Amino acid sequence: MIGLSAGRAWTPATLLGLKGGSRRERITRAAVTAVTAGAALLVLIDFIVAPITGHFSGSFDDFGPILAAGHAANAGADPYAAFLANWRTNMASKLGFDYLPIVATLARPLAALPHQLAATLWLWWILGCTVAASVITARIALPAQWPRSAIGFSVGLLFAPALYNLWHGQMNEVVLLSLAVAFWAWVRGDEVTCGLALGVGGVAKLAPAALLLLLLARRWWRGAAAGAGVGLVALVAGVLTLGVQRSVEWVTQVLPALQRADGWYFNQSLGGLVSRVVDHSVWQVQPSLPWLQVVVTAASAACLLGVAAVVRVGSAGTDRRALEFSAGVVAMVLAGSVAWWDDYSSLLIPLLVIAGLAARREAARPVVVTASALFLIVGVAYPAFLGLGGTDWLPSTFGTAWWWPALQLDSLPAWTAAALLVALLVTLARSRSRSSA
Repeated sequence: MIGLSAGRAWTPATLLGLKGGSRRERITRAAVTAVTAGAALLVLIDFIVAPITGHFSGSFDDFGPILAAGHAANAGADPYAAFLANWRTNMASKLGFDYLPIVATLARPLAALPHQLAATLWLWWILGCTVAASVITARIALPAQWPRSAIGFSVGLLFAPALYNLWHGQMNEVVLLSLAVAFWAWVRGDEVTCGLALGVGGVAKLAPAALLLLLLARRWWRGAAAGAGVGLVALVAGVLTLGVQRSVEWVTQVLPALQRADGWYFNQSLGGLVSRVVDHSVWQVQPSLPWLQVVVTAASAACLLGVAAVVRVGSAGTDRRALEFSAGVVAMVLAGSVAWWDDYSSLLIPLLVIAGLAARREAARPVVVTASALFLIVGVAYPAFLGLGGTDWLPSTFGTAWWWPALQLDSLPAWTAAALLVALLVTLARSRSRSSA
């Protein structure tokens, strides 16, 4: 035995949490320990040893456009050249670099390195973002007596959309970390940190900037100004480092192209869902339908405005604040014109929040039911569907009676996220009404 403190002896079983407490608690701690060890082994083998030895098996295709933009910036070329040449005929998923100009500038040091080293450093950066985000969220959302850090570590690495991002080098994990920091600040009451975090997330991808609306609804004027300030600084920095023309291209050509209705099967935004309902722009770009654009814009605005409407000004409990931010994250994912399945890694935050409330028996049943369905569909069923050939099965149904039902089946993640958002909004609205009464 190992004596770690006066009067108390520790055995390996005690250190692993296998002794003490009820039988159920010991079994639970043992399971958490096993899963955490498995997640750590995954990190060691696949994300540390494999990249160092040149055997990383991820495609890292989503990192390619970022690195190419860095190369273009280093060479004085246009990082949006491929996008602008193809946006009229290609779906958004195939257009390449579409981030703010400042992202191309920030990618320049990576582009100056050998490819394997650049890819490895980027992998470790987004891996760190994933782990940090999930641990921060878990420590806020889950009961204090739970092994929150271990659960956060494991969940962040095993939640399918987040894991997908690591294999493909996606920027989504930077967004996830910014949302986790904003969530911490939102619950804690730190408006400036919350605004700054959302601003940084909005630079990585635009979607988090939409949550500044929640700060306005809470009358956090300084926080909203801080977030907007980050965006303004990023725009100015893009002009100073790449020139006015690149920023003009992004504002006048890239951004409008990303706002068009896109029904491609990976697009799990409300816009993608509605586009598939009417079979529009599913496999190729089709002429714009003005009425469809209006419906998509109205639905997206309704998501964000609905969350803003249930934000309580003034004092509120930690649980309510956590649910408010959770609803905001779900609305953010749905409201964007394009939200790929891997963007659903951000839903790790509301899922952990609802799990913590359910454990304390403080979550409404509709919220728990829809959150459970979302986890099963997004984290288990949908990746299995894609892995078993769903991307080939969908086009094979074209021209048959199964085509339209197949498109709606493909929209299950978005349908379920929408159901969770409705459940959250109803719960928050009822709670607010009871409080007012």
